[in-house]
Amino acid sequence: MTETPVEIGARINEGAPSLAPHLRSWVAAHLIVPRQVRFALDPNGTAFKDLWLVTDHNGVNDSSYRIVYDQETDEFGLECTMDSGIEWYMGNYGSFAETVENM
Repeated sequence: MTETPVEIGARINEGAPSLAPHLRSWVAAHLIVPRQVRFALDPNGTAFKDLWLVTDHNGVNDSSYRIVYDQETDEFGLECTMDSGIEWYMGNYGSFAETVENM
């Protein structure tokens, strides 16, 4: 399945209304136009995968996580930047709302 930023945005818009108000605020502050980024599949950075980054840090109410979309599995997941600087893809959580709720 080939996704575009518009299609990924539509999936986000479907899930966001079901989130608690404080999580919807977090999403509104961190949502970006989806862009493809390469992330490590393990904390040591020995294998990599291209994913769609859908949220980013902005210095306001930040967590150490960012939300990504995996078009191969059609699921959203989490990325965390390690102290070493490696951007580690931690895996899929399911829908956009499920992923936000599991941060």
